[in-house]
Amino acid sequence: MTNEEIEILYNNNFKKLYRFFYYKFLNKATAEDLTSETFTTFINGLKSHTVTIRNYEKYLFGIAKIVFCEHLKKKYQEPIFIDYENASNFEDTVTTTLESFVEENTPEDILLNRLVLLPEKQRLVISLRLIEKLSLKEISVKLNKNMNYVKTTQKRAIKNLKAIFADNRCTLD
Repeated sequence: MTNEEIEILYNNNFKKLYRFFYYKFLNKATAEDLTSETFTTFINGLKSHTVTIRNYEKYLFGIAKIVFCEHLKKKYQEPIFIDYENASNFEDTVTTTLESFVEENTPEDILLNRLVLLPEKQRLVISLRLIEKLSLKEISVKLNKNMNYVKTTQKRAIKNLKAIFADNRCTLD
């Protein structure tokens, strides 16, 4: 693949990949980083010549899915460390740790962390509704579904989000 072909592939797929990551994480910086990582991995794969690629676009989006999964693994497997030996009061230490965690995350980050717990259809409808600010009618047209489907899916997603926040004792405030 020539540099010109890589540039054309980049220009044709950058927005698609960026949107993919943005809808998953609702964070511009993360979407930019993961899009960049996807293209870097793609180009490194081309340079190594270890694989014969029939469809470059499918290969690129396959890499994007792997990058997405790897990012989730890193993000959700980072433990919060508490120094139990030097903690004078366990409850104060836990409260301080949780408060610092909540302060580091914006309400959007907190919501995003909980959205990944929803079923895919509910996550899609809620993302379109809350992030893209689409009306129910626009969502039904975009998804090629009837209005009742969109309303029901939204209602279930909100119910599930309430339960998720209640279970985690986490609020957006």
